[in-house]
Amino acid sequence: MALGVLFIVFIVLTVIAVFIQILLYKNGNEAKNGIFILNMLLGVVLSYMAFSALPMNFTGQRTLAIVWGVSAVAGMVLKLTGGKFIMLSKILLTVSIVGSLVQLFS
Repeated sequence: MALGVLFIVFIVLTVIAVFIQILLYKNGNEAKNGIFILNMLLGVVLSYMAFSALPMNFTGQRTLAIVWGVSAVAGMVLKLTGGKFIMLSKILLTVSIVGSLVQLFS
């Protein structure tokens, strides 16, 4: 029973991630800062979930989970500092979310 609920949570997280990524790359979107903030929050939450799901002696994988969260925050900082690196910040947010999801699923 518990594994079925966990599988449903993973499916919901994946659908939310795909939907938010589609909104991030959509050109005519008005609420750009809101979408960036949602992506950053989802990236940090997913990296925290990946970090806390691993035992203490898996230091390499736990460090990788922290890197996913740091890349999400770095993408948001790049977006807020100026308009030059918007595509790079989108790519960092996407890498963070996809990397965290892959680490959670494996």
